[in-house]
Amino acid sequence: MLLAGLAVTGGIFWGLGLDRTPRAQHPVSLELKPAARYVVDASPYGMDGVLYRSEPVVKRTVVGFYPGNGTVLAAMEAVQYPNWIMADNGYWLPLEIDGKVCIRRMQADDKR
Repeated sequence: MLLAGLAVTGGIFWGLGLDRTPRAQHPVSLELKPAARYVVDASPYGMDGVLYRSEPVVKRTVVGFYPGNGTVLAAMEAVQYPNWIMADNGYWLPLEIDGKVCIRRMQADDKR
């Protein structure tokens, strides 16, 4: 299956990265959990949303491109990167920033 330009086969992710850094150009294998829905709410911390990341590293932000507060995302968790999700567009988001929860997994009965 192809997901946002990234191949997912049998729960394993194969990709070349989303930026042009040498580290991101090498294929990476990830064990992904089933997709779930998440909601962004960084407003208690004075943020309008959470910047996407090109890889699961806080400093690897994608400037000017982010889901705002209240946005519902389809995303998968990678076993290798706790507290990070990979959105359906292939970019990464931290569930917490500086120990503060800014994205939470939605319950099955949440109707947003």
